Amino acid sequence: MSKAFTNEDAATPDVVVPPRAKAPPPETPPVEQLREQGKARLGARVALEDEDGRRLEYALVASDEADPGSGRVSVESPLGRALLGKEEGDEVVVDRPRGRAEYMVVEVRF
Repeated sequence: MSKAFTNEDAATPDVVVPPRAKAPPPETPPVEQLREQGKARLGARVALEDEDGRRLEYALVASDEADPGSGRVSVESPLGRALLGKEEGDEVVVDRPRGRAEYMVVEVRF
């Protein structure tokens, strides 16, 4: 008879099954470290100045939360992709459907 059909492997008081160790969550930098680095990434608010000196501010969000009219730009959009990894003082060039736009990053905050 096969072991699969017997009770040889049944848990008894003599059998101790150790708990399975869970893998630790991936390490992500704490918000304080992100602030110190000052680099734009998902969740950041980025203030820009356009070529005409106008100040614009956007929150970098996931695509399902995007609403450009309300200042919420997807990190998958042309502007969002261009802003990722930028910090204060960096220039950003965005190729948009209606033409190229240049910005200066004024501030990155979380």
